Amino acid sequence: MSNAMSIAASGMQAASVRLGAAASNIVNSNSDGAPGSGAYHPVSVSQSATPDGGVSTSLQPATPSTLLAYDPSSPYANVQGMVAKPNVEMATEIVDMKQAQSDFRASLLAYKASSQMFKTLLDATA
Repeated sequence: MSNAMSIAASGMQAASVRLGAAASNIVNSNSDGAPGSGAYHPVSVSQSATPDGGVSTSLQPATPSTLLAYDPSSPYANVQGMVAKPNVEMATEIVDMKQAQSDFRASLLAYKASSQMFKTLLDATA
């Protein structure tokens, strides 16, 4: 039973990381910086299965991390008026947030079901 609970907990953790990454990308999507270095670098989440049946996550830099945009009024603009903007697709980030929310909810329900089964087993054997 505890294995099912740890698998569900790893799913909740993974969903939390994905939600945080999407939120960070959205919040910083309008930042800019000097071409070549100064802008926010968005992240993506890499998720993989673990031997015990759960999942593990790691943050990876999105590639390409920035795109050039014309904004001559920015203090970071180069002589051509170009600035580096984070490569964030708003629709994709919102979908990622909704998917993370659904994944968290599903893992939470699995955790609750496993916990209830474990409690029932203890009640029956005690």
